[in-house]
Amino acid sequence: MRCEKDTSLTDQEKEVFRGHLERERLSDRVWDLFGQWVARSTPQVRFFYLKAYLDAELVGLGLFLGVKPVDLRASYSGLRKGALVSKLAARLSALASNCLYVSFRNLITSNLTRPFFFRDPAMEPAIMQAFLAWLRDQAEADMAIIIDTVACDPIYQREGFRKYACPSEAYLDVTRYRDVSAYLAEHPSLRKNLRRAGGAVITSVRCGPLCGAEIEEARKCVECSVDHSRVNTPGQRFFEENIFTTEVFDSDEYVHVLVRVEDTIAGFHTFQVCGSHMGGVVGGFNRAYSRNNFLYERVILGSLDYALTEGITRVHYSLIDNHTKVRLVESREPCGFYFFSRNPLNRILFDLAYCYSDVHELSLLESHAD
Repeated sequence: MRCEKDTSLTDQEKEVFRGHLERERLSDRVWDLFGQWVARSTPQVRFFYLKAYLDAELVGLGLFLGVKPVDLRASYSGLRKGALVSKLAARLSALASNCLYVSFRNLITSNLTRPFFFRDPAMEPAIMQAFLAWLRDQAEADMAIIIDTVACDPIYQREGFRKYACPSEAYLDVTRYRDVSAYLAEHPSLRKNLRRAGGAVITSVRCGPLCGAEIEEARKCVECSVDHSRVNTPGQRFFEENIFTTEVFDSDEYVHVLVRVEDTIAGFHTFQVCGSHMGGVVGGFNRAYSRNNFLYERVILGSLDYALTEGITRVHYSLIDNHTKVRLVESREPCGFYFFSRNPLNRILFDLAYCYSDVHELSLLESHAD
């Protein structure tokens, strides 16, 4: 088995994995946003497909991005705090000029599924082993990071990837509820809190394009959330600069749960509908309107109500990254943070620094909540 890096995926190649999508109850929409990211790649942030072949036949596919240089501030909130520290971290990042290969479901597959696809499920262990071996052998990449479910944990560790603590993926199992009132019955304090703002707060769901004014209000929500985020990714700046140039806000493929306060979008979450799943693509909350309005809670209810109406069975909310998600998104999929570097110095420094990283802090948030 061999692997090849590529920047295109043909319709015929997508067809190879139709059975995989059917098993996961997904549609071929899962490829759409990643294809747009590939088209927007820059010399600093490059999206690519990793294809696994058995002889001449395509049997596996992985979705990745490469980042060079790696901005240390993207993964460590302590380096984002304070102008002087942030500037120093930026200069050190540029001098180091490390190249990082990354794969995780948040940016790669809109939280819908793992970023790996297999023609035959029985071949998954061999294909994952081939992917990891390919990553180990890359001269360009100084480091490789994958956030993945623990299903392939033995393969990662056997191939030399070090596992670190990671928060779980959170999702709503819609099949548990006949309607929203059944969900609220499990969360009586939420029902009480939602009565506080009265008619001043309105939740709506929009399928399809937003108008220009709505997009600008959504942009302000995203900017505010980024400023106060507990976790960033190595491709964070690229995502912020490009998400509003994609079709996410101009296509019927996406569903927008909008929460308005005094007729202004104060919080929102956009989902991609793919088969019987909804995956969170982007969201944001304007803190100028957030006090006592329970914006995040209203987004969760709005997405659940839409999913129930449309026969969707699962709503994905990405990694657990706040207390509200811990309390209100009831299902979790355990994950691991897997790291590899051929450079022993990189391994030592990463091992020493990981306890200060955003992802590690989020894993503590989840464990303390339990």
